[in-house]
This record gives sequence, structure tokens and C-alpha cells, in this order.
Amino acid sequence: MDLSINKKHGIIAIVGAPNAGKSTITNAILGQKLSIVSPKVQTTRNSIRAIALEGETQIILIDTPGIFIPRDDKILERVIVKTAWQALREASHICFVIDSEIGLNKENLRILSDLKKENLPITIILNKIDLVKKSKLLDIFGGLSNEGFIDIIPISAIQNDGIDTLKSFLCTKCQNPNWIYDEEQITDAPMRFIASEITREKLFLYLQKELPYSIAVKTDNYEILDNGDIKIHQTIFVLKDSQKSIIVGKNGAMIKKIGQEARLDIGEIANAKVHLYLFVKVKHDWMRHAENFEKIDIEKLPKDNHKKFIAQKINPKINPKNNSKNNS
Repeated sequence: MDLSINKKHGIIAIVGAPNAGKSTITNAILGQKLSIVSPKVQTTRNSIRAIALEGETQIILIDTPGIFIPRDDKILERVIVKTAWQALREASHICFVIDSEIGLNKENLRILSDLKKENLPITIILNKIDLVKKSKLLDIFGGLSNEGFIDIIPISAIQNDGIDTLKSFLCTKCQNPNWIYDEEQITDAPMRFIASEITREKLFLYLQKELPYSIAVKTDNYEILDNGDIKIHQTIFVLKDSQKSIIVGKNGAMIKKIGQEARLDIGEIANAKVHLYLFVKVKHDWMRHAENFEKIDIEKLPKDNHKKFIAQKINPKINPKNNSKNNS
């Protein structure tokens, strides 16, 4: 019997305003860490595909940057928003995420109005329901119903509440035949890109009040050693000398801490021991030109080297203690 006859897939775009919880939802559906998460607005800059399996269904999620109105003089903001909208071209279904604490405000209504023009089916994910009273949730449901939305799924991604229901629902929206990725694959993004994103996440988590969102991380070298270990060299780009001092910290303590945390997460996703070396470089004008953003912030790999650097499902046998070596 051909077991592939029941296999199917679908491509779902996860969109919404900044900090609605899109990346947290993506990680919850996937069942492991992939997309970076921090309290800082505009943490996600690039669309990333997460590949989750639910029975015979391959759910392909496109985690997108937050949608907002970019300022004309901010090239990075314009690139971020453009990336989010471009992701819709690849999707067959849209999940619009609303932060329940914010509700159906003018910004969300504006984005929903624009999304309707894409002529794709839209499901509303009402996230962070654990943070609001039931009466407010009912008001949001009523407002969404008045806007013509039928499929509304309440969840708390951080509490993993409602995620199973969401996955089952998304399976009904995945009707394309066969799988398009290997069973063990969790993303089509190169590991060097994921490594850069993880280090940037740690920078935001520890220094969100001190650093602007304009910092960038570039993986200069990603090498798999003969013993299976991974050696990574990364450059952290900042705009000012004062920002470099903040990242390095007193006697190098902060950059060491960031390196240790990033190394653990990278090693867990890559299923390998990681040796991570971080360098900080001041590049005063990198944000002034879009081509600089493309060079610094979006990692690419030659197609012939792509597969060996792809992240796969976490091996439950991996011992996180194996990633404890101090390099920074």
C-alpha cells in the first residue's frame, strides 16, 4: 500500500501587528524553538518557514515580521514590512494574530482591511487570552463577527493553551497532496541564518532597554568540524561606539553571557556541540542603504551547500551540557 496517498501539506502565513505573539505561536505549533522571541518590538525581520507534522499533514508556517506603517526615512522599517507582505504570495491561507490585551484597535482593523484584498481565506488567532477577562474576549469576538470573520481561535501560546485545537484546525486547511519537505526537517532556512537570529535574540533579551532594534548579526563562518562539532564566527554590527561597550560589558562579561546562551540554543537546534566566537563592529551608516541591510542581515548559502546546514528535529538524546564550552 502506498502510504504517501494520505499525505498532504499546506502553507500558512502567520501575520499580525508587532508583538502579537506570532513567533511564540510558530514555536508552539512546531513543538520546539525556531523563531526568535523577545519583548522588543520588530524582533522578527525576516520571514522564516517552520515545518510541523501533525499525523499525515505537513503544516508549513511562514512566521512573518510584524506589520506596521513604516516611516519614510527608515529603510530598515520599510524592508521589514515589505518582507511581511511578500510572504503572503507563498501562502494559501492567512492566520491573523491579535493580542487580546490590545484587541480590535485601529491598527488591527487597518491590517485586516488590507489582508482582505489578498483574496485568501483568513483565520483569526486570538492570542494571550490568559491575560484578559472573559468579558473583553467576548467583545473582541463580537467585533470580529461584525467584520465578517467566522474562524476565530482563542489561544495562549506561551501557556500552550489551545495549540492542539489550532493544529487540528490548520490541518483542515492543508489540502495539497504529498509532503514537500523531508520528515525530519523543521525549516528551509540555513543554519547560519538561524544562528544569527538566535544571537540577535539574546542581545535583545539582555539589552533591550540599552540597545536599539537596529543592531544586526552576521554569521561570517559556519563550519562543521571533522568530529561533528560546529565552529561559528559572528559579527555584531552596531551604530555607535557606546553600543559596542554595552554589548562587551565590564571585562567582557556581557558578551560572554550572550555567547553562552546563544551557543546552547544553536547547539540544541543543530544537534551538535557548538563553539561560538562573537565580535562587535561599529558600522555607523549601515542602515542608510537598503543594500547594506541585505548584505548584513539576510543570510544566504549556495544551493549546493544548503542541505547539510538545514535544521532538523531536535534529537531528544542530545545532552545540553555538551554545549557548555566557553568561547566568545
